[in-house]
Amino acid sequence: MAWGPGLLRLHVVSELLIAMACFLVSIALLRVARQRQGFRYNGVLLCFAACGVAFGATHATAALELWHPLNWVSYGIEATTAAISLLTLVVLVRIMPKVFAIPDELADHRFRELLENAPDAVMQVDSQGTIVIANRTAERMFGYSHEELVGSNIDLLVPQAGRDAHSALRSQFMQSGVPRLMHEREIALHGLHKDETEFPVEIGLNPVKTEAGVYVSAIIRDVTDRKQLERELERERELRVQRVEVLARLAADLAHEIKNPLAIIHARACDLNELTTHTEMLPAVEVAKTCDSIVKTTERALRVIRSVEALAHEGSNDPMQKANVRGLIEQSVELLRMRYETHGIALETEIADELPMVECREVQIEQILINLLTNAFDAIDGSENNMRWVKVRAGMRPAAVQSAGSEAVRIEVVDGGPGVTAENRGRLMETFFTTKPRGSGIGIGLSVSRTIAEDHGGTLELLDSDGPTCFRLTLPVLALHTEGGPK
Repeated sequence: MAWGPGLLRLHVVSELLIAMACFLVSIALLRVARQRQGFRYNGVLLCFAACGVAFGATHATAALELWHPLNWVSYGIEATTAAISLLTLVVLVRIMPKVFAIPDELADHRFRELLENAPDAVMQVDSQGTIVIANRTAERMFGYSHEELVGSNIDLLVPQAGRDAHSALRSQFMQSGVPRLMHEREIALHGLHKDETEFPVEIGLNPVKTEAGVYVSAIIRDVTDRKQLERELERERELRVQRVEVLARLAADLAHEIKNPLAIIHARACDLNELTTHTEMLPAVEVAKTCDSIVKTTERALRVIRSVEALAHEGSNDPMQKANVRGLIEQSVELLRMRYETHGIALETEIADELPMVECREVQIEQILINLLTNAFDAIDGSENNMRWVKVRAGMRPAAVQSAGSEAVRIEVVDGGPGVTAENRGRLMETFFTTKPRGSGIGIGLSVSRTIAEDHGGTLELLDSDGPTCFRLTLPVLALHTEGGPK
């Protein structure tokens, strides 16, 4: 350096700045290692911090040697720096594969999180049916912990009745190796919860070939809510079909029921018109009698129209309300009375006094009564040998029965028809089962009526009897008011 003052100052300042920077970097690395004690690469940070201190000391002694020879100190620090540098190099070489694997580990972590939080249960089983992978959704779906699932056989999650068949199907699938989508199987599948309850599922399967052998990945979906919705939609469809069926069968009689009152109204109006034409002073008695006839006939027609409107109304979403049992029966009977009279069938009612009111959907209860009365009519009208009468009885359930359950009103529809054979009794209320001739019904009326009764907390049953056919509708009493007021 020829001992130039400027060059000397540059050399000293540079060495000291490098030394200071090395010391500061080392301090920063030590603070990071201290604050992140769980960091997996803290050892590397400490090695780099030691290297920084060694390099800083080397540069600091290089500046001091310009005034005081420190050869042993300087060479010792350089040797220490070399040793620390080699140690840091060894550590870096050893951790390099792990550092390169960090992106893969992050990807695996994201995949595991995606798998664990999937909306469907995800499982993987080996060729023997042993579960090797199960996500959190599978744990929640089947009620088992992760430790209980992994290592167990998949048959643990299959209902007992289907385990033998499931083992055979699993073997066939392992041999075929063809993926199967969720909707490819037509038969219903069920899973078994830890508490022994069964629930409907859909399953998609996919074989996975690995170095350890063939595994099967299964995607399992709980379809309980969907099946419930499907049942509700099917029930709603059946209700609509039944209403259309009843209305179609009553169409001619309803037309006749409306036609007669209109004819009476027209005749009475003509009588009034004739009186005004040929008589200067209208007889008050005749006018009053004619007007009274018109009013009563109009009310009769309006009752029929209201009954038809109620029958066409669905009612399943109507609120439960207190209803007069006598009124429900009389309105249903009124709708069918003309049809019965036209065919020479007596229709009688026997209703106990002061029945308690029931809480129900009036439209649906009337729908049950109309269906029972229509069935009774069809049973009697099918043969001249039948006793041509139908009776509707209403009263309280007997005290001996009441003691075993809640208080209830009992409505019975009894007919003099041929009765129900023993072979048909068990199936009479099955959906789409009917004993009527083709074209006279599709066999959903009784099944829908029973469902409505059960929804109201009641029952609809065919009584075992060798005599007349008797259907009994039972409705619980949920109100403390009778037809005439408080009990």
